[in-house]
Amino acid sequence: MTRQLQRCKNKRFELYAITRIIHKVDDLDVKFVTQQYVARPNGFALTDLYLPQLKLHIEIDEGFHQGQIDTDKIRELDIITATDHLVRRIDAAVSIEQINIQVDKVVADIQQMIADQKILGCFQPWNPELEHSVEYLQSRGSIKVSENVALRTSAEVCNLFGHQYKGWQRSSASIPKQPNIKLWFPKLYPNEQWFNEISHDGTEIHEYCLESEAKKREVIDRNFSESFQYVVFARVKDELGQTMYRFKGVFELDRVKTSYEAGVFWKQIAIDYTF
Repeated sequence: MTRQLQRCKNKRFELYAITRIIHKVDDLDVKFVTQQYVARPNGFALTDLYLPQLKLHIEIDEGFHQGQIDTDKIRELDIITATDHLVRRIDAAVSIEQINIQVDKVVADIQQMIADQKILGCFQPWNPELEHSVEYLQSRGSIKVSENVALRTSAEVCNLFGHQYKGWQRSSASIPKQPNIKLWFPKLYPNEQWFNEISHDGTEIHEYCLESEAKKREVIDRNFSESFQYVVFARVKDELGQTMYRFKGVFELDRVKTSYEAGVFWKQIAIDYTF
C-alpha cells in the first residue's frame, strides 16, 4: 500500500485526494492501484486511482487540466471503451472544502458499490497474502478471468496445474493428464519475433510472426495440423511494473480467420478453468 502511494508523491493535490479517499473508505478488503496502466488506440493512459473489485477509475484533475478539457474527455472515452469500467473525476483546482465534498461523494459511491456486491454475494475481499499463492488457488479448484488471477512466474503457473518445476523458460507447457490442453504464456505486446495482441474485450488473440515468411508459414501449418486448446496466462506488467502471468481464459484456433496473410487468430472458448 505504501509503495502504491509513493508513486503519486510528486503530485500534491492528487496525493491528498487519493489518501483521503482510501482513509475514508477505511476497508482493507478493498484493493487500490495508483497509476493504473490502460491501453489506448494511440498509446496508453495512467489513471490516478483504480479499484479493481469495483472496476472503477478515479481521476484527480489538478489545475493544468483546465486547459485540456477536450483532451481529457477523449482520454476518458478511450478508457471506458477499452475496459468497460467506470470513471469518476475530482476537480482539484478548487478550494479544499470543495475537494472534500467531491471526495465524500466518491467515497459514498464506493461504499454503496461494495454494499451492492455484498448483497449479490459477488464481493471478493482483497487478501494480498493469498492473491498470488499457488496453494490457495489450487485449494479453490477453479479460476475465472473475472478474478484477475495472476502468478509471478511461468513455473508457478505450471505448478498450479500439477507440475513441480523450479523454473520454466518455454512459451508453452503440458498439463498433466490433459493431452489435448496446453498452457501458453504469450507476450501480448510487440517484440522482436512476434506481434501479439489481445482484443479489448479479451475474447481474441492475434499472433503474427515477424521472424520470416518461412517461419510464419511453419507456425500456421503446425497450428492447422494440431487441435490443442490453450489455457492462456499472458505475460504482462502489473501495477508496480513487475512481470506477471495473468489468466485470460481458454482459447482455441480460429480456423476461419487464420491465414498466411493475416496471421494466427485464437478465439476464447471459456472464461474459467477447473483443475
